[in-house]
Amino acid sequence: MSLVRTTYLWLALALATALAYLWGLDGLHIPKFGDEMVYTHIARKTAESGHWLPLQSDYSHMRNTKPPLLFWQAMVAGQWGADWRMGALRLPSVIYTWATALMVALLAARLWRQRVDAGAVADSARMTPLMAGAIAACAYLLFFSTIRYSRTYLTSGPETFWMFGVMAALAWAPVRLLGSRLWFPLAAGMATGMACLYKSFVLVVPLGFAMLLCHLWAHERGASPQPSGATLARTALKLGISSLLALAIFSLWFALDPQPAEIWREFIVGENVGRMRGGPGYLSIAFGATSGFWVILVACFSNGGLLLPVIVGAAVAALQRARRGERISAGEKVLWLWILALTLFFLVPSQRTTRYLVPAMPAVAILVALHWQRIHRGWFLATAFLAAGAVALMGLIAWGGTRAIGDAGLYPAAFWALIVLMFTSAVAAFAVPRLTPICSLAAALGVLLSMTGVYQPFNGSAGQFDPQALKALQGLPVSVAYQYTGQTERYWFLLPGLKVQPVAAPPVRTPAELDKLLGNTRYAIVQEKAACQPCKVVASRWQPGNRPGASAKDAILRPETYWFTREYLVERAAP
Repeated sequence: MSLVRTTYLWLALALATALAYLWGLDGLHIPKFGDEMVYTHIARKTAESGHWLPLQSDYSHMRNTKPPLLFWQAMVAGQWGADWRMGALRLPSVIYTWATALMVALLAARLWRQRVDAGAVADSARMTPLMAGAIAACAYLLFFSTIRYSRTYLTSGPETFWMFGVMAALAWAPVRLLGSRLWFPLAAGMATGMACLYKSFVLVVPLGFAMLLCHLWAHERGASPQPSGATLARTALKLGISSLLALAIFSLWFALDPQPAEIWREFIVGENVGRMRGGPGYLSIAFGATSGFWVILVACFSNGGLLLPVIVGAAVAALQRARRGERISAGEKVLWLWILALTLFFLVPSQRTTRYLVPAMPAVAILVALHWQRIHRGWFLATAFLAAGAVALMGLIAWGGTRAIGDAGLYPAAFWALIVLMFTSAVAAFAVPRLTPICSLAAALGVLLSMTGVYQPFNGSAGQFDPQALKALQGLPVSVAYQYTGQTERYWFLLPGLKVQPVAAPPVRTPAELDKLLGNTRYAIVQEKAACQPCKVVASRWQPGNRPGASAKDAILRPETYWFTREYLVERAAP
């Protein structure tokens, strides 16, 4: 296959992956994180108030959880409640993610061209700059962390764009920007401030640390300035300008909010300082299994999901390259230093999660593309094998869905054709060596598509309560049990026109729990019909989820009982 044709195939795959982010965007059942509904609740309540600030919530301990830009974004996208759909709320995150992917593609193409111009003739014969950019964009969009955190209504998409934007600019022209006296420090400060208004003022620290490392080490060979008091003073001044400007932008929240003391108590102290506290249990947590140092140390690998083997292969190739003493450009150094800065910084908080290193994943994608030609075929085959298993699992779940509902036509023929096509792509990675890399990533795209497709019927009529039954209950309160804050927010989409009343209670399984749920309302949502035998079932719907009592063996042998449950809208029996 010619190099030009291969380049066009990669461009087509990158475009298909980007467009795949729109499929199922309006559904409740896509890969997501639990905080999405918490933020949705705060945005909805604030929009209902008719004011930008203060932020509103039904939960006193979960109000100023994030700066206001995230919620303002949703309020504008949702037209202050006039178009309150998950697709509308998530679309800004997708646009941010597309913009980041474009940034990744352009920077990867530039750095590859620089490597070619520096004399890497053997590599240039097998990959063009345009291909390198397309590969980097594909990798970034197919990382599971991007799919889960930067497609849904969360802070990850915006904060990644603004934070990585600073580092991408440095990697694009490190000598010129590191030498900038004023304009780049100001631009970096404004971008950092935008990230802070989405996430936290704390982001000033890792970005400042990363820029300090770049000032010290991200120079072309032989161009590093001699360390001196004047040099360090100038560097400190520029970093100080960026940091102070970012903090000033973040402080607008305090200036505009009529309740600044609540921001200090709930956000500064509760959400940020609390996570930095030490105490006698700090070391036990740091070396523990669930929130230890290792969570951050492996985050850039585990965030890759199905592409984890490819990231490992790129790391091995980079290590081999370093051992051979090959030249690393200043732009590449910026990417490595960005990953290092985030990793070191997020080792400090007592609460650690791989989500913290999501802003590092654009740099990981570019480095993967830059080492693409030297990644051993076995790593691509590992990704293809994982993708084949995941696609097969989606097919099994879909088969279980047809059996659970009793509708052989639940999924269109196009869905089953997609399953076959993407499984074939994974097989082709093994059968045709020259197509192994592109087929492995195409199979990974197939997992994203099949994960969306398998739950698509449950975003439609199969997963909705009967509209006629809901129409008869318009304006009436319905009790919904919850154990986690924001867990019931999805019912504002499932029960349009009804008044959802969250009740802090476990799922109803006993008469006492049922009495608590129906203590103040006539109607309620229950997950098991048997738990409410005296109740009248008004409507029901199917939803993906493990049925109580199902075993892991049922996932394969009885997928209809393992992967799907039924939910009931019930009416309390008359006394």
